[in-house]
Amino acid sequence: MKDHKLPAPPADLVPRERVVAYPTDFAPMNPEDLAALTTRGEQLMRSLLPRYLG
Repeated sequence: MKDHKLPAPPADLVPRERVVAYPTDFAPMNPEDLAALTTRGEQLMRSLLPRYLG
């Protein structure tokens, strides 16, 4: 999801540009990339679930 379309983005949102081009080749992940991907996923869920689940 593009950052500008989020209904209520958190102040510390991991930018989409930081994770959008990460490959899906199952290669070992470095800790920084893993943290960025998982943090953004959690942030998106916290932002979107209240909107869509009411």
